[in-house]
Amino acid sequence: MNPLTKVKLINELNKREAELGVNEKVSWHSEYSDSAWVFVGGLPYELTEGDIICVFSQ
Repeated sequence: MNPLTKVKLINELNKREAELGVNEKVSWHSEYSDSAWVFVGGLPYELTEGDIICVFSQ
């Protein structure tokens, strides 16, 4: 599945949970609350790991 499609689906899920007043403890967010992962899309494939570290360290 396209990463952008996944982001759109997650946004729809977030909106639906907010509309329903879902408790934070049963939300999918609680599973990832201690996660340090961040999704970054749209970067050129030519970038090296060093290039990405340089960009985000600024």
